[in-house]
Amino acid sequence: MKKYLLPLTLLLFAANLLFGSVTIPVAEVVRILCGEVGGHPAWNYIVWESRLPSALTAWFCGSALAVCGLLLQTAFRNPLAGPSILGINSGASLGVALVMLCGSSWSVTTFNWGSFASILAGAFAGSMSVMALILFLSTLVRSNVLLLIAGIMIGYVTSSAISLLNFFATAEGVQSYMVWGMGHFGGVSLRQLPAFALVTGLGLVCAL
Repeated sequence: MKKYLLPLTLLLFAANLLFGSVTIPVAEVVRILCGEVGGHPAWNYIVWESRLPSALTAWFCGSALAVCGLLLQTAFRNPLAGPSILGINSGASLGVALVMLCGSSWSVTTFNWGSFASILAGAFAGSMSVMALILFLSTLVRSNVLLLIAGIMIGYVTSSAISLLNFFATAEGVQSYMVWGMGHFGGVSLRQLPAFALVTGLGLVCAL
């Protein structure tokens, strides 16, 4: 089964480039990726600014999540361990909620380097805070099962904090946070992609 994963991944990557809400002939997509001008001016923008960054972002995110799960399962010697079970995902969500709901008013649908960096910083700080708490508890609790339970409880606490922030936030802030929480790979533009790929790639290399 494992030998089919790479061809399947490449096939899905190609499908992301070839298919979408706008129909672009396969030959035109290949021409655009080779640096030529497509038959329609909008096709170049769709391929270079939407489909290619989205496909690469999904590829890097999927790789990072897989490696993260593997590291946590190896460290805790438990196949159930993962970012969501240990509350790390909830910590990242809390960090973003603090930035978006308590910070200045802006829309998550209009990314610029300022808002993009703020989201990254909030998510990183929240997830690392929960991870530091888990590591501290690991010095007190020697049972991996109890650590998993502690992670689940931390996730519930952070979810409650997010609910409180949503209650006191403005309607615009709640809407922006909900849109962010739905998740999508279209927020990374072609201009931002090199930095995103560099940081993610370095993390994967360090993990391996």
